[in-house]
Amino acid sequence: MKKNSLLSVVGPQDDEQQTTQEGHGHDEGGHDHDAGSHGKDGHDEDGHHEDGHHEDGHGHGGDSASTDEWNENIDLAMGYYLSPDSLIGHVQDSDHFELPAFPPWGEGMIKDKLYIPQISPYTDESPMMGENGSVWAYQKNDFVGPVTFQPTKFVVLELIGALIVAAIFIPYAKRIKSGDRPVGRFWNVIDVMVCYIRDEVAVPGIGSSDAKRFLPFIWTIFFFVLALNLLGMVPGLGAATGSISVTAALAISVFFVVMSTGIKKMGFAGFLKAQAPHLDINPFLKIILIPMIWGIEVFGLLIKHAVLAVRLFANMFAGHLVVGVFVAFIGVTWHTQLIWGVGPAVILTTIAVNILELLVAFIQAYVFAFLTSLFIGAAIHPH
Repeated sequence: MKKNSLLSVVGPQDDEQQTTQEGHGHDEGGHDHDAGSHGKDGHDEDGHHEDGHHEDGHGHGGDSASTDEWNENIDLAMGYYLSPDSLIGHVQDSDHFELPAFPPWGEGMIKDKLYIPQISPYTDESPMMGENGSVWAYQKNDFVGPVTFQPTKFVVLELIGALIVAAIFIPYAKRIKSGDRPVGRFWNVIDVMVCYIRDEVAVPGIGSSDAKRFLPFIWTIFFFVLALNLLGMVPGLGAATGSISVTAALAISVFFVVMSTGIKKMGFAGFLKAQAPHLDINPFLKIILIPMIWGIEVFGLLIKHAVLAVRLFANMFAGHLVVGVFVAFIGVTWHTQLIWGVGPAVILTTIAVNILELLVAFIQAYVFAFLTSLFIGAAIHPH
């Protein structure tokens, strides 16, 4: 398309140039006939100039075509590597793990993908819940997809994260229960983290008298989120906490703990009544203000837990998307000379961003556990 456009622009110019040259040659011929040898010399001189001009013009046209072709290839590469499907597809959940592009080595390994066995009888074409669902049908939409109960990449990562946490803390708990001190650098680091979450997160947020009851939940939340964040830094795995579905499930579990804690202590009606603070004001103003404040507090209770999910999801999703954008520039410039400058710069930048992501992985796990403690403490100690 671009080449045709290029020819449509260059073609008429060449014809016009040729006509001008012929006319110029005809005039020179007449001048040569009138002026004799002087015209001949001038004709040779002008002819030499015309030939040089024609060669320069031809060479310039070739360079322009090559430049346009080079720009077109760059545009195609950017459209592929920097497209939303290519970038977000590596961050989203899927039914396979991405592998290096090696030949298949066995069952389930097709090209560069390791597909997860589908064990549920429900599929995207015949879901349990969804459009034309066999149990519950609802109109198709992009926010709530078909429910199939098929294992996905993030489900596998969550199971791996749970197994890692169990493999570490079951021996750790047995050692603490027996009275043995943690021995070795690894166990000392685990012990420091456990004590820090207890002394600097749970006790200040919940209170020293009630923190002991909720410490197992706070510890589990912190180390499970941390394990998923760190697994997301392994190339080819993906961050499960970069999915709003995963973080929403974690936030919903916190919400149920908060609600059950408040209801258990004050009763259902008492917990709802406690959402509105006590106000020493005119009774007439109480009738107007208390319902408004109560509605704001209840709405805020829901929003706080929604933000708890969005905060973790947004931080992890954005970090991995930034890394994906940087790495995509290698694919864009791979077949050009720019790769020798872009490649090393992208590698160094990606290393720096990954170091920052390592810090973010710990910070987000800490923030999630800290806010969980604050929400539980607010349910136990109302206004």
